[in-house]
Amino acid sequence: MNPTKAQIERVRKELVNHNLTDNDQTYEQVHKYADDILSGKIKACKQVKKAAERHFKDMYRSLYDPSYPYRFDPLKAQRVIDFYKFIKHTKGKLARTVMKLMPWQQFCVGSIIGWVYKDTGFRRFKQANIWVARKNGKSTLASGLALYFLIGDGETGAEIYSIAVKKDQAKIVFDDAVRMLSMSELKEVLTVKRDSIAFEAEFAKFVPLASDSNSLDGLNTHCFIADELHSWKDRNLWGVMETSTGAREQPMAFSISTAGWILDGIGKELFDDGVTILENYGLEENVFSMNYTLDDGDKFNDRNCWIKANPCLGVSVKEEDIERLCRKAERMSSERANFLTKRLNVWVNNAEAWLNLDKLYQCADESARLEDFEGRDCIIGVDFADYLDLTSVCYLFVNNDGTFNVFYENFLPHSAMDKVSEQMRQRYLRLDDEGYLNILNVESMDYTTLASVLTEASKRFNVQTIAYDPYHMTAIATQLEKQRLPMVSITQSKANLSEASKLLERYIYDGSFIYNGDKTFEWAASCAVVKTDDRSNIQVFRENHNTQKIDPVIATIIALSMAEIQEKPKKSPYSGRSGRGLIVLG
Repeated sequence: MNPTKAQIERVRKELVNHNLTDNDQTYEQVHKYADDILSGKIKACKQVKKAAERHFKDMYRSLYDPSYPYRFDPLKAQRVIDFYKFIKHTKGKLARTVMKLMPWQQFCVGSIIGWVYKDTGFRRFKQANIWVARKNGKSTLASGLALYFLIGDGETGAEIYSIAVKKDQAKIVFDDAVRMLSMSELKEVLTVKRDSIAFEAEFAKFVPLASDSNSLDGLNTHCFIADELHSWKDRNLWGVMETSTGAREQPMAFSISTAGWILDGIGKELFDDGVTILENYGLEENVFSMNYTLDDGDKFNDRNCWIKANPCLGVSVKEEDIERLCRKAERMSSERANFLTKRLNVWVNNAEAWLNLDKLYQCADESARLEDFEGRDCIIGVDFADYLDLTSVCYLFVNNDGTFNVFYENFLPHSAMDKVSEQMRQRYLRLDDEGYLNILNVESMDYTTLASVLTEASKRFNVQTIAYDPYHMTAIATQLEKQRLPMVSITQSKANLSEASKLLERYIYDGSFIYNGDKTFEWAASCAVVKTDDRSNIQVFRENHNTQKIDPVIATIIALSMAEIQEKPKKSPYSGRSGRGLIVLG
């Protein structure tokens, strides 16, 4: 049975108390919140609207369809909402104040706990997945539920686990629960240790658990809570924990997370499954799903859409904070994936075209000549390739107005010309004719050529550092060190080059970056894409090794990694380009 629109309207009129305020802590908020979503009082995405519609369809069937096996128990829903009154906030300006759940939170916990089987009274939902953007109280909601399942669910011998791939992630929800208990009268009946909370009267425990734990076998799980499921690369841990609930009458697999960019992981799998369940009423009755996200066609910089992913907007989520990060995402593509996933709960492929080429071209000064910088302090960045790729040398010079100039020498062995497509061959020949690429009559890039280039540079400039990627270049660097050249090894890793990569993007945007119009560098910039990890580190790479080259960009980043960036003191708006940065050579 799929209730009609008229039947949904009927049950809404019967159940909804329109006199409630957002501060009221009552099971009636479950109905009121769903009604506010469907009426448009609260702006929501399609998936949240589907969840609200599902609630009233279920309510109609529970009241008027004798064959429907579930009912909404207001006492149980009220019990879990009341349980949060024993908990205090642990962070921010609300720290140490009694927790009041927002209507959306009451809808979630009231639904998860309130829906039961008519005949047994056991809980209907065996799995609950909530997807919501950062700063919307995910860990707080999860920690409170963990304590409820430990002490308030009436389950003797309950085993509650906070799970994650790594122990420190698993402890986030657990540690939040410990802090809650430190300010709660609940601590009188619980025993808190470093890695466990015990409710000894019912032989129950709450423990953080990671995938590398030695104790995953033999669990008898009543409830497990998976935090930040988007970062899980496979479903093995989830599968192990699901299996461990088999002996329980009313187990709970609970996850609360933001979206991410691991599109083949368990997180995206469960998110998509939730979408399927919500769009196909009656398909799966034992999974609760709530997906706060944007709709297809919504623009990330449309402030009217932000509430769709941020139900706490205006409370724990400040609009001005999202606006600031949105502006950053607009001007820096490397920040866009981060903004979409963390602040708007949108799954993305995090390989994104990186540099703003229009801004880059504005940084070109074709009148700049390398010989005009002779005698100046210089940082050199080298990205060495011995065979098919380019070898790029970047010369970086700091100017007194806070800007900096870069120049390039790019090399390619002639033998590589026989290994590429005709289109690539013509590109190389054109760059060589224009003076932006040196095609060498050698089989592979050798020590002699590069050593000669760097030795000559040390004579022309006051070279502070020659930074290089050690891959294929350790032997060359050792020989150059014997000539007292200041060689510094920089491995191409996110940890080493993320900050410098962000600086390059920033300086291109604000005009501090000046290059001489080098066409090989411009081509490399158009090929560069970035991936972002959970710690906001970015890694620059190319998607096609045969047709794309990024070596001049990498050489620039390596050079920048050796510069310490500081804010320049306030300067006249009539001098320099933008005056927004000063590079102090380290």
